[in-house]
Amino acid sequence: MDNLTGKWNFTEEFECGIDRGFAILEHNGDKITGYLEYEECIEDEEPFMVRQMVEGTIHGNSVVLRGGGGVYPDGKPIPNYNLDILEGTYTHEKKIVGHTYDSEDVCGVFVMTRADD
Repeated sequence: MDNLTGKWNFTEEFECGIDRGFAILEHNGDKITGYLEYEECIEDEEPFMVRQMVEGTIHGNSVVLRGGGGVYPDGKPIPNYNLDILEGTYTHEKKIVGHTYDSEDVCGVFVMTRADD
């Protein structure tokens, strides 16, 4: 298994919009920590920036990340932000691809590609 530590480009398409940004991940053993930072574009709403802290695990090629807090990039909390769970696979193309869902069962698909290659 490759080490997943580093910067990743991140895109997510979900039922009512698109997120585009990046992820910073730290991979240590079977644990992954870091954050996603992205512009959230929801239909009929003004886009806004989000930094979502994540932590999770990797077993084989299976990657699971759980949102642990949503803040604006300046650190101010985003009230009532629905944190994501990302369940994906590290592919032979060296991408992490999978699906997301949140506490309101809003589902999406995501792709992460290395930004530092």
